[in-house]
Amino acid sequence: MRRALTITDTDVALLRSLGGARSIVAASRTVGITRDRATYRIARLERALGGPVVASVRGGRSHGESHLTALGDRLLRRGFDSVELLDARPLALPSPSNRLDGTYHRSPAPRVAFGRGLAWRVAFDAEEGERVSMLLDPEAVLLARRRFPSSARNVHRATVESVRPGLGPLSRTVVLRAGPLRLRVAVTEEPVRELNLSRGAPVWLYVKATALRRIGRRGPRPTRGSLRRSAKRPPPPRGGSASR
Repeated sequence: MRRALTITDTDVALLRSLGGARSIVAASRTVGITRDRATYRIARLERALGGPVVASVRGGRSHGESHLTALGDRLLRRGFDSVELLDARPLALPSPSNRLDGTYHRSPAPRVAFGRGLAWRVAFDAEEGERVSMLLDPEAVLLARRRFPSSARNVHRATVESVRPGLGPLSRTVVLRAGPLRLRVAVTEEPVRELNLSRGAPVWLYVKATALRRIGRRGPRPTRGSLRRSAKRPPPPRGGSASR
């Protein structure tokens, strides 16, 4: 049985960044994920496509670098503009992430409030009361019909609004309503049958705090003694005393 591959916008951004950065570490920083997460996503693509997407070379003047293989380059150049077969395996359109906007609070734990009493734990820092925007990968949400112990910090009730065909022949997109939030969740057809996911069905959704990635963040303010502030200081007058 062939495996359907759902390529998310995070995968697209990672490959594009890697094409210019030539380094998995630099590309992961550009996208805003950890190196381990970037390595996992690359390995996931390679398993599904049946070939190497990224090749790494060690040594030389650059002390090693990573670059896209012919398969990775084809994957990126196609632009994900159509559902096609790549190396005899189904390739799907990128699944857009859920964008969530809310208000950041530090206490009692870092969280973002969305209104109607709904707040989600996060793993990033911001100013108290600051409006923040986040992305949530549709594949980073776990659904269940009953609550169970989990490491996920965000566990909430939700209602299924619809179940739509996914981007691959064996995938489905479940649209949920959780308080003021409307979320898309990527699943395969098996959970749809096993959990009896249909319009109006109550479910529990599980989201790790680390899965909520902040976007649109402004750069850090210069601190005392930083290069940015020291560059603005006027030069000392000529003829002044100086220690030797």
